[in-house]
Amino acid sequence: MHLTLKIITTVALNPAIDRTLVVPGFTAGATNRVAAVRVDPGGKGINVVRAAQALGARVQVLGFLGEQNADLILKNLAQVHVAHDFLMVPGETRVNMKIVEPSTGQLTELNESGFAVAERQVAELIRLVEQRLPETAVLVLAGSLPAGVPDTIYRDLIALAREAGVPTILDSDGEPMRIALAARPTLIKPNRNETERLLGRRLEGPDAVVRGARQLLAEGPEVVVVSSGADGAALVTARQSWWATPPDIQPGSTVGAGDSMVAGFAVALSRGLSLSDALRLATAAGTATAGLDGTQVCSGDAVEAVLPQVRIAEVSILGEGGDAR
Repeated sequence: MHLTLKIITTVALNPAIDRTLVVPGFTAGATNRVAAVRVDPGGKGINVVRAAQALGARVQVLGFLGEQNADLILKNLAQVHVAHDFLMVPGETRVNMKIVEPSTGQLTELNESGFAVAERQVAELIRLVEQRLPETAVLVLAGSLPAGVPDTIYRDLIALAREAGVPTILDSDGEPMRIALAARPTLIKPNRNETERLLGRRLEGPDAVVRGARQLLAEGPEVVVVSSGADGAALVTARQSWWATPPDIQPGSTVGAGDSMVAGFAVALSRGLSLSDALRLATAAGTATAGLDGTQVCSGDAVEAVLPQVRIAEVSILGEGGDAR
């Protein structure tokens, strides 16, 4: 099936420079030796656009960058031929430190808050996204918000996309996600921890995850996907539910795995794939990324290799709020 001529557009409001340190035997409160360092452009919006391009899609990223250290991100995106249009704001793009203990795979993250954005720049960003909607196949809204950007931003952008007939994918946390649900995004993809925060309760096991996804579905989205790392992911609509189980892999860094899942869904929607096939592609993309070091994202070849190993099972729900079996 051929890709649409339109573009997958991601919005990166709070991008980052990810600095990954490999530290054998990492111990908090002690002197540690760094064995390897990797630096990548990061933040959800940029991770999604990189992974979507690796899957063969035409892509562009819109957003903000701190003018003092924008060069690393701009040069990297230019090297991989990712189209971009960033509004420069005073200050620095945040630098996120990822500490990986290689023998256990344990990841410790130290994420900075980022720059502050003025009200006029928020309005300018909204106009920029609106201008790009006619050429957009799928609009992806992903990540945290920098200071100065209101929690209503995702809700407002989803409303604009809906008016333009453009499907939306939302992957955020806390109030920006909660507020945006009523705008009826096409698909949301919180992970299990984010879903627990939205619902205010623990979700133990696949049955509870499916029930939690159904509860979020009632808030407005058309499709809810809740990812649970190596355990798999639930996809729930008003009529059907599926559970995807990824193959066992040698884990690398899980940074960017959820973002690669979002990219898989964006590519699938742009290609008109069924939701079960979209779940398979997204799970394969997330799994392929989870096997890599640092904040690298999947390659198309790696995803193709994983794709046949992903198991998709339909889940029966007995009535509203019933048990998943």
